[in-house]
Amino acid sequence: MSLIPHPSTMKEIPIFIIILTFSIPVSPGDQIICRDSNRPIATDAEDFYKLVDAAPGDNLVLQCHYCDLNPPTEPKNWFKSSRPGWDTPREVRLSMDNDMELNRMTVNTEHSLIIKNVDETDGGLYFCWNLGDVNGNDRFNYLVDVVFEETQSVEAGNISAWLTYHDQNYLPINKLFTQSNSDEFVRLRDIVSVDLELITQWDPWGPCDVCGRPDNHGVKKKRGRCRIKVTVKGGEPVRNAEDAYLQNVTILSCRSRKLYKLFPGVSNLTRVVPDFVQDEACEGVCNPDAEGVNHGWKVGKSKAFKYRKTFVIPEGSHLAMVCPESTLESTVIWRKKGRVLKPGDSSNPNVIVDRFSTLYLAEVTKEEEGNYTCQVDDIKMQQVKVFVVTKSKLLTNEMSRHMGYLGFVLLLYLTCYCGGLVITWSRRHTFKTYEELAEEHKDQIELDNLL
Repeated sequence: MSLIPHPSTMKEIPIFIIILTFSIPVSPGDQIICRDSNRPIATDAEDFYKLVDAAPGDNLVLQCHYCDLNPPTEPKNWFKSSRPGWDTPREVRLSMDNDMELNRMTVNTEHSLIIKNVDETDGGLYFCWNLGDVNGNDRFNYLVDVVFEETQSVEAGNISAWLTYHDQNYLPINKLFTQSNSDEFVRLRDIVSVDLELITQWDPWGPCDVCGRPDNHGVKKKRGRCRIKVTVKGGEPVRNAEDAYLQNVTILSCRSRKLYKLFPGVSNLTRVVPDFVQDEACEGVCNPDAEGVNHGWKVGKSKAFKYRKTFVIPEGSHLAMVCPESTLESTVIWRKKGRVLKPGDSSNPNVIVDRFSTLYLAEVTKEEEGNYTCQVDDIKMQQVKVFVVTKSKLLTNEMSRHMGYLGFVLLLYLTCYCGGLVITWSRRHTFKTYEELAEEHKDQIELDNLL
Protein backbone atom coordinates (compact mmCIF):
# COMPACT_ATOMS: atom_id res chain seq x y z
CA MET A 1 0.00 0.00 0.00
CA SER A 2 1.55 3.28 -1.15
CA LEU A 3 -0.67 5.91 0.42
CA ILE A 4 2.31 7.71 1.94
CA PRO A 5 5.60 8.36 0.16
CA HIS A 6 8.87 7.14 1.58
CA PRO A 7 10.81 9.76 3.54
CA SER A 8 13.58 9.68 0.95
CA THR A 9 11.12 11.08 -1.61
CA MET A 10 9.75 13.78 0.67
CA LYS A 11 12.19 16.27 -0.87
CA GLU A 12 9.93 16.28 -3.93
CA ILE A 13 7.07 17.67 -1.87
CA PRO A 14 7.17 21.45 -1.34
CA ILE A 15 7.56 22.04 2.38
CA PHE A 16 7.69 25.38 4.12
CA ILE A 17 9.67 24.88 7.30
CA ILE A 18 7.81 27.33 9.45
CA ILE A 19 6.63 25.31 12.40
CA LEU A 20 4.63 27.29 14.95
CA THR A 21 3.78 25.61 18.21
CA PHE A 22 1.60 27.01 20.95
CA SER A 23 0.81 26.02 24.48
CA ILE A 24 -2.85 25.38 23.73
CA PRO A 25 -4.97 23.86 26.51
CA VAL A 26 -7.11 20.87 25.62
CA SER A 27 -10.80 21.49 26.29
CA PRO A 28 -12.90 18.85 28.11
CA GLY A 29 -15.02 18.32 25.01
CA ASP A 30 -12.09 17.65 22.69
CA GLN A 31 -11.70 14.19 21.17
CA ILE A 32 -8.13 13.12 22.00
CA ILE A 33 -6.80 10.49 19.60
CA CYS A 34 -3.56 8.53 19.97
CA ARG A 35 -2.03 5.26 18.78
CA ASP A 36 -1.69 2.20 21.02
CA SER A 37 1.93 1.13 21.30
CA ASN A 38 0.76 -2.48 21.03
CA ARG A 39 -0.61 -1.71 17.56
CA PRO A 40 2.21 0.18 15.78
CA ILE A 41 1.93 1.37 12.22
CA ALA A 42 2.30 -1.57 9.84
CA THR A 43 1.46 -2.50 6.30
CA ASP A 44 -1.30 -4.77 7.56
CA ALA A 45 -4.72 -3.51 6.57
CA GLU A 46 -6.02 -2.93 10.09
CA ASP A 47 -2.84 -1.35 11.40
CA PHE A 48 -1.92 1.06 8.65
CA TYR A 49 -3.97 3.93 10.09
CA LYS A 50 -6.35 4.60 12.95
CA LEU A 51 -9.89 5.49 11.89
CA VAL A 52 -11.29 8.59 13.58
CA ASP A 53 -15.03 9.36 13.50
CA ALA A 54 -15.57 13.13 13.48
CA ALA A 55 -18.99 14.76 13.25
CA PRO A 56 -19.20 18.35 11.95
CA GLY A 57 -18.45 20.76 14.77
CA ASP A 58 -16.26 18.33 16.75
CA ASN A 59 -12.82 19.26 18.06
CA LEU A 60 -10.00 16.78 17.42
CA VAL A 61 -6.57 16.40 18.99
CA LEU A 62 -4.40 14.03 16.93
CA GLN A 63 -1.38 13.10 19.04
CA CYS A 64 1.99 12.49 17.46
CA HIS A 65 3.03 9.87 20.02
CA TYR A 66 1.80 6.63 21.54
CA CYS A 67 -0.92 6.83 24.18
CA ASP A 68 1.21 5.49 27.04
CA LEU A 69 4.47 7.29 26.19
CA ASN A 70 5.70 10.84 26.74
CA PRO A 71 5.66 13.28 23.82
CA PRO A 72 8.86 13.30 21.73
CA THR A 73 11.31 16.18 21.80
CA GLU A 74 12.28 15.99 18.12
CA PRO A 75 10.43 18.33 15.73
CA LYS A 76 7.54 16.77 13.83
CA ASN A 77 5.71 17.74 10.66
CA TRP A 78 2.05 17.04 9.86
CA PHE A 79 0.95 16.09 6.35
CA LYS A 80 -2.46 15.44 4.81
CA SER A 81 -3.80 13.62 1.79
CA SER A 82 -7.44 14.44 1.08
CA ARG A 83 -7.71 11.52 -1.37
CA PRO A 84 -5.35 8.79 -0.16
CA GLY A 85 -3.43 7.07 -2.93
CA TRP A 86 -4.31 9.77 -5.44
CA ASP A 87 -3.27 13.17 -4.10
CA THR A 88 0.32 13.97 -3.20
CA PRO A 89 0.48 14.47 0.60
CA ARG A 90 1.09 18.09 1.51
CA GLU A 91 2.08 19.75 4.73
CA VAL A 92 -0.89 20.81 6.83
CA ARG A 93 -1.46 24.55 6.60
CA LEU A 94 -1.76 25.90 10.13
CA SER A 95 -3.80 28.89 11.25
CA MET A 96 -1.69 31.92 12.15
CA ASP A 97 -4.14 34.44 13.64
CA ASN A 98 -2.89 36.55 16.54
CA ASP A 99 -6.06 35.74 18.46
CA MET A 100 -5.62 32.09 19.49
CA GLU A 101 -9.39 31.64 19.76
CA LEU A 102 -9.71 32.24 16.02
CA ASN A 103 -7.10 29.64 15.04
CA ARG A 104 -8.90 26.55 13.75
CA MET A 105 -5.92 24.30 12.95
CA THR A 106 -2.84 24.46 15.18
CA VAL A 107 0.00 22.37 16.60
CA ASN A 108 0.79 22.49 20.32
CA THR A 109 4.08 21.99 22.13
CA GLU A 110 3.53 18.21 22.20
CA HIS A 111 3.38 18.20 18.37
CA SER A 112 -0.33 17.27 18.51
CA LEU A 113 -2.49 18.56 15.67
CA ILE A 114 -5.59 20.37 16.95
CA ILE A 115 -8.54 20.74 14.58
CA LYS A 116 -11.42 22.87 15.86
CA ASN A 117 -14.96 22.85 14.49
CA VAL A 118 -14.47 20.01 12.02
CA ASP A 119 -16.14 20.32 8.60
CA GLU A 120 -16.23 18.07 5.54
CA THR A 121 -13.05 19.57 4.08
CA ASP A 122 -11.09 18.21 7.05
CA GLY A 123 -11.61 14.59 6.00
CA GLY A 124 -8.57 12.69 4.78
CA LEU A 125 -5.42 10.86 5.82
CA TYR A 126 -3.24 12.73 8.34
CA PHE A 127 0.22 11.59 9.35
CA CYS A 128 3.13 13.07 11.24
CA TRP A 129 6.77 12.09 11.36
CA ASN A 130 10.24 13.38 12.03
CA LEU A 131 11.74 14.28 8.66
CA GLY A 132 15.12 13.22 10.02
CA ASP A 133 13.87 9.63 10.32
CA VAL A 134 14.92 8.28 6.92
CA ASN A 135 13.24 4.93 7.54
CA GLY A 136 9.86 6.49 8.26
CA ASN A 137 9.28 4.28 11.31
CA ASP A 138 8.48 7.12 13.69
CA ARG A 139 5.13 8.13 12.21
CA PHE A 140 1.48 8.17 13.23
CA ASN A 141 -1.34 7.84 10.70
CA TYR A 142 -4.99 8.80 11.18
CA LEU A 143 -7.86 8.66 8.69
CA VAL A 144 -10.33 11.38 9.72
CA ASP A 145 -13.73 10.22 8.45
CA VAL A 146 -16.34 12.98 8.70
CA VAL A 147 -19.59 11.24 9.66
CA PHE A 148 -23.30 11.89 10.03
CA GLU A 149 -24.74 12.33 13.49
CA GLU A 150 -26.23 9.17 14.99
CA THR A 151 -29.87 8.74 14.05
CA GLN A 152 -30.57 5.73 16.26
CA SER A 153 -29.98 4.95 19.89
CA VAL A 154 -27.09 2.67 20.72
CA GLU A 155 -28.07 -0.94 21.41
CA ALA A 156 -26.63 -2.72 24.44
CA GLY A 157 -26.40 -6.16 25.97
CA ASN A 158 -24.15 -9.16 26.46
CA ILE A 159 -22.37 -11.18 23.78
CA SER A 160 -25.53 -13.17 23.03
CA ALA A 161 -27.42 -9.92 22.40
CA TRP A 162 -24.62 -8.82 20.08
CA LEU A 163 -25.04 -12.00 17.99
CA THR A 164 -28.73 -11.16 17.56
CA TYR A 165 -27.81 -7.54 16.76
CA HIS A 166 -25.28 -8.79 14.17
CA ASP A 167 -27.79 -11.06 12.45
CA GLN A 168 -30.46 -8.36 12.32
CA ASN A 169 -28.29 -5.45 11.18
CA TYR A 170 -25.19 -6.81 9.42
CA LEU A 171 -26.24 -9.97 7.59
CA PRO A 172 -28.90 -8.40 5.31
CA ILE A 173 -26.54 -5.64 4.15
CA ASN A 174 -23.58 -8.01 3.72
CA LYS A 175 -25.80 -10.20 1.56
CA LEU A 176 -26.57 -7.20 -0.65
CA PHE A 177 -22.83 -6.48 -1.00
CA THR A 178 -22.28 -9.92 -2.52
CA GLN A 179 -25.53 -10.64 -4.35
CA SER A 180 -27.48 -7.48 -5.13
CA ASN A 181 -27.93 -6.52 -8.80
CA SER A 182 -28.57 -2.86 -8.03
CA ASP A 183 -26.39 -0.42 -9.96
CA GLU A 184 -24.30 0.73 -6.97
CA PHE A 185 -23.55 -2.76 -5.71
CA VAL A 186 -22.64 -3.99 -9.20
CA ARG A 187 -20.39 -0.98 -9.71
CA LEU A 188 -18.62 -1.66 -6.42
CA ARG A 189 -17.93 -5.27 -7.35
CA ASP A 190 -17.15 -4.93 -11.06
CA ILE A 191 -15.90 -1.39 -11.70
CA VAL A 192 -14.28 -0.30 -8.44
CA SER A 193 -13.31 -3.93 -7.83
CA VAL A 194 -13.73 -3.98 -4.05
CA ASP A 195 -15.58 -6.19 -1.60
CA LEU A 196 -17.37 -4.46 1.29
CA GLU A 197 -18.40 -6.05 4.58
CA LEU A 198 -19.98 -4.66 7.73
CA ILE A 199 -17.94 -5.50 10.83
CA THR A 200 -17.74 -4.39 14.45
CA GLN A 201 -14.62 -2.60 15.65
CA TRP A 202 -14.35 -2.80 19.44
CA ASP A 203 -13.03 -0.11 21.75
CA PRO A 204 -11.05 -1.25 24.83
CA TRP A 205 -12.97 -2.34 27.91
CA GLY A 206 -13.91 0.45 30.26
CA PRO A 207 -13.36 0.30 34.04
CA CYS A 208 -15.37 -2.06 36.21
CA ASP A 209 -18.38 -0.09 37.48
CA VAL A 210 -19.26 -1.29 40.97
CA CYS A 211 -20.30 1.94 42.73
CA GLY A 212 -23.96 1.87 43.75
CA ARG A 213 -24.31 -1.83 42.84
CA PRO A 214 -24.71 -4.87 45.09
CA ASP A 215 -21.59 -6.86 45.95
CA ASN A 216 -20.15 -8.97 43.12
CA HIS A 217 -22.45 -7.32 40.58
CA GLY A 218 -19.96 -5.00 38.87
CA VAL A 219 -20.30 -4.28 35.14
CA LYS A 220 -17.71 -3.29 32.55
CA LYS A 221 -18.54 -2.09 29.06
CA LYS A 222 -16.95 -1.61 25.67
CA ARG A 223 -18.35 -0.01 22.55
CA GLY A 224 -18.51 -1.79 19.23
CA ARG A 225 -18.51 0.66 16.33
CA CYS A 226 -20.10 -0.19 12.99
CA ARG A 227 -17.41 -0.27 10.32
CA ILE A 228 -17.19 -1.07 6.61
CA LYS A 229 -14.23 -3.30 5.78
CA VAL A 230 -12.85 -2.69 2.29
CA THR A 231 -10.99 -5.47 0.45
CA VAL A 232 -9.46 -4.80 -2.97
CA LYS A 233 -10.00 -7.72 -5.34
CA GLY A 234 -7.07 -6.84 -7.61
CA GLY A 235 -6.99 -6.22 -11.33
CA GLU A 236 -6.32 -2.96 -13.12
CA PRO A 237 -6.21 0.15 -10.92
CA VAL A 238 -9.13 2.52 -11.48
CA ARG A 239 -8.48 5.81 -13.20
CA ASN A 240 -11.19 7.79 -11.45
CA ALA A 241 -10.04 9.74 -8.37
CA GLU A 242 -13.25 9.14 -6.45
CA ASP A 243 -13.26 5.39 -7.13
CA ALA A 244 -9.58 5.28 -6.19
CA TYR A 245 -10.53 6.45 -2.70
CA LEU A 246 -12.17 3.12 -1.90
CA GLN A 247 -9.23 1.19 -3.36
CA ASN A 248 -6.82 2.97 -1.04
CA VAL A 249 -8.63 2.73 2.30
CA THR A 250 -9.09 -0.37 4.38
CA ILE A 251 -11.94 0.58 6.71
CA LEU A 252 -14.62 3.28 6.85
CA SER A 253 -17.31 4.34 9.27
CA CYS A 254 -20.84 3.14 8.52
CA ARG A 255 -21.91 6.79 8.85
CA SER A 256 -19.22 8.16 6.52
CA ARG A 257 -20.18 11.28 4.56
CA LYS A 258 -17.54 10.40 1.97
CA LEU A 259 -19.30 7.10 1.26
CA TYR A 260 -22.59 9.00 0.86
CA LYS A 261 -21.05 11.18 -1.85
CA LEU A 262 -19.69 8.17 -3.71
CA PHE A 263 -22.53 5.66 -3.19
CA PRO A 264 -25.57 7.35 -1.60
CA GLY A 265 -27.75 4.25 -1.86
CA VAL A 266 -25.25 2.12 0.06
CA SER A 267 -24.74 4.88 2.62
CA ASN A 268 -28.47 5.17 3.28
CA LEU A 269 -28.41 1.52 4.37
CA THR A 270 -25.28 1.59 6.52
CA ARG A 271 -25.53 4.95 8.27
CA VAL A 272 -28.68 3.98 10.20
CA VAL A 273 -27.03 0.90 11.74
CA PRO A 274 -26.54 1.69 15.45
CA ASP A 275 -23.40 0.96 17.44
CA PHE A 276 -23.47 -1.73 20.12
CA VAL A 277 -22.30 -1.50 23.74
CA GLN A 278 -21.38 -4.89 25.20
CA ASP A 279 -21.55 -5.35 28.97
CA GLU A 280 -19.96 -8.08 31.04
CA ALA A 281 -19.89 -8.94 34.73
CA CYS A 282 -16.72 -8.03 36.64
CA GLU A 283 -15.38 -7.67 40.17
CA GLY A 284 -13.81 -4.57 41.63
CA VAL A 285 -13.79 -1.92 44.35
CA CYS A 286 -15.88 1.27 44.16
CA ASN A 287 -13.36 3.82 42.99
CA PRO A 288 -15.09 6.20 40.55
CA ASP A 289 -12.81 8.09 38.18
CA ALA A 290 -9.75 6.51 39.77
CA GLU A 291 -7.41 8.16 37.29
CA GLY A 292 -8.83 11.62 37.89
CA VAL A 293 -7.45 14.51 39.90
CA ASN A 294 -9.15 13.27 43.10
CA HIS A 295 -7.57 9.82 43.00
CA GLY A 296 -6.18 10.18 46.54
CA TRP A 297 -9.43 10.59 48.49
CA LYS A 298 -11.18 7.97 46.37
CA VAL A 299 -8.83 5.25 47.55
CA GLY A 300 -8.92 6.51 51.14
CA LYS A 301 -5.39 7.94 51.06
CA SER A 302 -6.34 11.59 51.38
CA LYS A 303 -7.59 13.49 54.43
CA ALA A 304 -9.50 15.95 52.26
CA PHE A 305 -13.16 15.81 51.32
CA LYS A 306 -14.36 15.97 47.73
CA TYR A 307 -17.12 18.53 48.45
CA ARG A 308 -17.17 21.44 50.89
CA LYS A 309 -20.09 23.70 51.72
CA THR A 310 -20.91 26.46 54.19
CA PHE A 311 -24.40 27.40 55.40
CA VAL A 312 -25.31 30.53 57.42
CA ILE A 313 -28.89 30.08 58.67
CA PRO A 314 -31.07 32.04 61.12
CA GLU A 315 -31.99 30.65 64.48
CA GLY A 316 -35.17 28.53 64.41
CA SER A 317 -34.91 27.61 60.71
CA HIS A 318 -34.62 24.17 59.09
CA LEU A 319 -32.00 22.51 56.85
CA ALA A 320 -31.91 19.13 55.06
CA MET A 321 -28.71 17.66 53.58
CA VAL A 322 -28.10 14.60 51.35
CA CYS A 323 -24.62 13.14 51.02
CA PRO A 324 -23.49 13.49 47.35
CA GLU A 325 -22.96 10.44 45.11
CA SER A 326 -24.78 8.13 47.51
CA THR A 327 -27.45 5.57 46.61
CA LEU A 328 -29.82 3.36 48.58
CA GLU A 329 -27.18 0.61 48.51
CA SER A 330 -24.40 2.89 49.79
CA THR A 331 -23.19 2.94 53.38
CA VAL A 332 -23.44 6.57 54.48
CA ILE A 333 -22.10 7.82 57.81
CA TRP A 334 -22.85 11.35 59.11
CA ARG A 335 -20.75 12.91 61.85
CA LYS A 336 -21.01 16.10 63.87
CA LYS A 337 -17.68 17.32 65.20
CA GLY A 338 -16.37 13.78 64.78
CA ARG A 339 -19.27 12.09 66.62
CA VAL A 340 -21.28 9.57 64.59
CA LEU A 341 -24.94 10.46 64.10
CA LYS A 342 -26.94 7.22 64.12
CA PRO A 343 -30.01 6.91 61.90
CA GLY A 344 -33.24 6.98 63.91
CA ASP A 345 -31.56 8.33 67.07
CA SER A 346 -34.08 10.72 68.69
CA SER A 347 -31.91 11.82 71.61
CA ASN A 348 -31.52 15.23 69.95
CA PRO A 349 -34.79 16.19 68.19
CA ASN A 350 -33.01 19.06 66.41
CA VAL A 351 -30.48 16.77 64.61
CA ILE A 352 -31.96 13.68 62.93
CA VAL A 353 -30.66 11.20 60.36
CA ASP A 354 -33.45 9.22 58.74
CA ARG A 355 -33.35 5.66 57.32
CA PHE A 356 -32.42 7.05 53.89
CA SER A 357 -29.30 8.75 55.31
CA THR A 358 -30.69 12.28 54.94
CA LEU A 359 -29.59 14.70 57.68
CA TYR A 360 -32.22 17.10 59.06
CA LEU A 361 -31.52 20.13 61.23
CA ALA A 362 -34.85 21.34 62.70
CA GLU A 363 -35.48 24.59 64.63
CA VAL A 364 -31.76 25.13 64.93
CA THR A 365 -30.15 26.89 67.86
CA LYS A 366 -26.54 27.82 68.57
CA GLU A 367 -26.10 24.25 69.82
CA GLU A 368 -26.55 22.89 66.27
CA GLU A 369 -23.77 25.08 64.92
CA GLY A 370 -20.64 23.16 63.93
CA ASN A 371 -18.86 20.94 61.42
CA TYR A 372 -20.83 18.13 59.76
CA THR A 373 -19.20 15.49 57.56
CA CYS A 374 -20.41 12.49 55.59
CA GLN A 375 -18.64 9.55 53.98
CA VAL A 376 -19.89 7.08 51.36
CA ASP A 377 -18.51 3.52 51.52
CA ASP A 378 -15.44 4.70 53.48
CA ILE A 379 -14.82 7.55 51.01
CA LYS A 380 -14.67 11.06 52.48
CA MET A 381 -17.35 12.80 50.45
CA GLN A 382 -18.55 16.08 51.97
CA GLN A 383 -17.76 18.57 54.73
CA VAL A 384 -20.42 21.12 55.72
CA LYS A 385 -19.87 24.04 58.10
CA VAL A 386 -23.10 25.35 59.63
CA PHE A 387 -23.23 28.77 61.29
CA VAL A 388 -26.37 29.76 63.23
CA VAL A 389 -27.08 33.47 63.54
CA THR A 390 -29.57 34.87 66.07
CA LYS A 391 -32.54 36.80 64.69
CA SER A 392 -31.61 39.94 66.62
CA LYS A 393 -28.21 39.92 64.94
CA LEU A 394 -29.80 39.37 61.55
CA LEU A 395 -32.20 42.27 62.15
CA THR A 396 -29.33 44.48 63.28
CA ASN A 397 -27.34 43.56 60.21
CA GLU A 398 -30.34 44.22 57.95
CA MET A 399 -30.95 47.56 59.64
CA SER A 400 -27.32 48.54 59.24
CA ARG A 401 -27.41 47.59 55.56
CA HIS A 402 -30.59 49.61 54.89
CA MET A 403 -29.31 52.56 56.89
CA GLY A 404 -26.32 52.54 54.60
CA TYR A 405 -28.62 52.72 51.55
CA LEU A 406 -30.64 55.53 53.18
CA GLY A 407 -27.49 57.46 54.01
CA PHE A 408 -26.31 57.18 50.39
CA VAL A 409 -29.66 58.51 49.11
CA LEU A 410 -29.60 61.47 51.57
CA LEU A 411 -26.02 62.28 50.65
CA LEU A 412 -26.91 62.27 46.95
CA TYR A 413 -29.94 64.53 47.63
CA LEU A 414 -27.94 67.02 49.71
CA THR A 415 -25.21 67.16 47.11
CA CYS A 416 -27.68 67.97 44.33
CA TYR A 417 -29.51 70.53 46.52
CA CYS A 418 -26.35 72.36 47.55
CA GLY A 419 -25.08 72.29 43.98
CA GLY A 420 -28.33 73.95 42.82
CA LEU A 421 -27.95 76.70 45.44
CA VAL A 422 -24.40 77.43 44.36
CA ILE A 423 -25.38 77.60 40.67
CA THR A 424 -28.32 79.88 41.47
CA TRP A 425 -26.16 82.28 43.53
CA SER A 426 -23.46 82.45 40.85
CA ARG A 427 -26.07 83.47 38.22
CA ARG A 428 -28.06 85.91 40.36
CA HIS A 429 -27.05 88.96 38.18
CA THR A 430 -28.92 87.42 35.25
CA PHE A 431 -32.24 87.44 37.10
CA LYS A 432 -34.75 90.25 36.22
CA THR A 433 -36.12 92.63 38.85
CA TYR A 434 -39.84 93.27 39.49
CA GLU A 435 -39.72 96.62 37.68
CA GLU A 436 -38.15 95.02 34.58
CA LEU A 437 -40.79 92.32 34.49
CA ALA A 438 -43.58 94.93 34.93
CA GLU A 439 -42.19 97.02 32.05
CA GLU A 440 -42.12 93.96 29.73
CA HIS A 441 -45.73 93.05 30.55
CA LYS A 442 -47.12 96.63 30.82
CA ASP A 443 -49.71 96.12 28.06
CA GLN A 444 -51.01 92.97 29.63
CA ILE A 445 -51.28 94.65 33.05
CA GLU A 446 -53.25 97.59 31.60
CA LEU A 447 -55.60 95.21 29.79
CA ASP A 448 -56.19 93.29 33.01
CA ASN A 449 -56.97 96.54 34.84
CA LEU A 450 -59.54 97.57 32.22
CA LEU A 451 -61.23 94.20 32.43
